[in-house]
Amino acid sequence: MLRLLTLNLQHAQLGALAPAPAGPGADPRDPRAAREVLVALAGQLAALGPDVIALQEVDLGQARSGRLNQVAELASALGWPHHRLAATYAGGVTGLRRRPRRSGLTRRGDDVLGPALAAAGRPLAGFGNALISRYPVAAWHVRRLGRGPALLTRRGGAAGRGRLRAALDPRSYRLETSTARVLLAAQVSLPTGVLPGAGGLAVGSTHLATRPDVAAAQLAGAWAALTRLPGPHALAGDLNLRPEEVRSLGVGRLLGEGPTYPADGPRYRIDQVLTDPWPLDAHGRPLAPGPRDAGGAGWSGVGGVVPGAAGWSDVGGAVPGAAGAVPGVDGAPAGAPSPGVHLVARDWGSTTLLVSDHAATWVDLETVGA
Repeated sequence: MLRLLTLNLQHAQLGALAPAPAGPGADPRDPRAAREVLVALAGQLAALGPDVIALQEVDLGQARSGRLNQVAELASALGWPHHRLAATYAGGVTGLRRRPRRSGLTRRGDDVLGPALAAAGRPLAGFGNALISRYPVAAWHVRRLGRGPALLTRRGGAAGRGRLRAALDPRSYRLETSTARVLLAAQVSLPTGVLPGAGGLAVGSTHLATRPDVAAAQLAGAWAALTRLPGPHALAGDLNLRPEEVRSLGVGRLLGEGPTYPADGPRYRIDQVLTDPWPLDAHGRPLAPGPRDAGGAGWSGVGGVVPGAAGWSDVGGAVPGAAGAVPGVDGAPAGAPSPGVHLVARDWGSTTLLVSDHAATWVDLETVGA
């Protein structure tokens, strides 16, 4: 069994119901206070017993969160060495944002302004998605999912001749641009017996646009990219789509249930976990539904697996060969997964944590058909 947990971290901003670990009135911009929040959060996460954690809205070097590398701090507090950030943009939350050369932002050359920042004595900064794994990661992959269309809106409301002048004045308009979105995926090597027959797990973390039509297109792109890797597959994150919206798209198969937003009184589930659809018979019926799978109804289509990492950008680590083999934790080749192996959710849950306006949600994954 493997427990996969996803959380929109919201840059570790304290939740509405949370006390400040560093004391009342502690400044989150202070590195000490910011680190204490992350250590306390790591304790909460460890108590939930996850094996892989998918995070969204993660800060790197931002003033508002003590200029910490949040995913590295969390991984260190958990004692897990396998982690990575995929930045949607480089730069500060306010100011000039830019597309990173490499999304990890681990070296000065990963940011086009990196050398200038180094000369000024300033750290690299960014914002994006992350994964932390208890188990070794054979390879990391990043796929950019684009952004939604820009929106031009009028400021205020003038009357008469003032309305005409305002219509001709460029200062009367506000241009709102959408945040770029990315998928971060990891090919996780698993010890024998964790997911029997699977050999490994391709897991992705993503955060989609707030506009449903844009989020739907991004989800289709993210799922298509993830399923190019050797499976089985699990995609987790803040999709900004409710379960019925995801099911209507015929993308993957939902696992787990329970509201996740807003954290102080969850009413909606927009943080999701998806896995491969069931293979269908000639009548369109699933061949092997799981015994307690919340996604057991409403899926359609068969998700194929194309070995290799074609089409991925910003790839880090070794890419498995055409046979899909990845090294197991015991050093022996784990091999390609059985074609009949699918994931089911044996259990699931959601819980509000110290930080974020989202609740964390998790699923316990098991294999069937091994």
